[in-house]
Amino acid sequence: MNRLILLLMLLPLQIQAQTILGIDVSHHQGNINWTLVANDGKVFAFVKATEGFTYDDPNFSTYMTNGINAGMIMGAYHFARPDNNSATDEANHFVSIAGNYIGDGFLPPVLDLEDPNANTHLDQLYTASGLTNWVQTWMNRVETLTGVRPIIYLNSNYANFLQSSLNSYGLWIAKPGTSPTSPPNDIGNWNDWLFKQYSWQGSVNGISGNVDLDSFHGSSTDFNNLIAGLTTVDKKRFKLYPNPVENYLFIDKLFGDMIQQIRLYDVNGRLIKIYKTENKIDIKDLNTGLYWLTIDTQSGNSFTYKITKS
Repeated sequence: MNRLILLLMLLPLQIQAQTILGIDVSHHQGNINWTLVANDGKVFAFVKATEGFTYDDPNFSTYMTNGINAGMIMGAYHFARPDNNSATDEANHFVSIAGNYIGDGFLPPVLDLEDPNANTHLDQLYTASGLTNWVQTWMNRVETLTGVRPIIYLNSNYANFLQSSLNSYGLWIAKPGTSPTSPPNDIGNWNDWLFKQYSWQGSVNGISGNVDLDSFHGSSTDFNNLIAGLTTVDKKRFKLYPNPVENYLFIDKLFGDMIQQIRLYDVNGRLIKIYKTENKIDIKDLNTGLYWLTIDTQSGNSFTYKITKS
């Protein structure tokens, strides 16, 4: 929380009256000097966390830690493989790796949907409705697990191929070879865009070789609102602390109706235990890692929170 408050105080001074610029990276960028990246005017970075169901980018945690330490605003993305896996399995795996970097103070999590290789074309493997359903399942699952609404990375082909039912999700559109400030043409079934990838061959201090360059569509206030207001208002009905937690998790009701029961799940969505209306949860016997706590209220509402067992 202290980091977020400081970020909100400093960020407008850093990028006022400027286009907000960033990068997206994976292990292909090798060693990155994030201080030099930040000093080169880059405010944010999307980092590849996972691909498919089994692949984890080996540089993900290092990039995230060092980027945060350099004052960058960081976010995680997942490279989708609808050709191989179920959307639910991929979403579960992504959150198990990237979950600590999803929430207030971070960029929204991203589903990177593109053809996996030159010989595999998703629009040939799926109908428009079939691929739309796969994407919707992934988005729903990530939002359920984290309380944060993801965004989607697309090129114009898939922005047109996917059905308009997805256009309520923020769009990160691929438009290499354009300027950072020019509005992208052909965003398909979307009415607006949130981020634009405007180069695949960028040059940034602190990175050897080419790197993808991105711009944010909005003001510094819009950007602050995006990274500070990711979790839903309803989730603030309860306060959970401490988090990370070692032995006991306390739950305070801030407003709204009473707790009926509390359900504890592992990161893959398997139910571990059901508690009755306690406001003190004993989790000292759990293994270290991420868990999901769902609070069911007497009026029939449910609110899910991410907790970390230290």
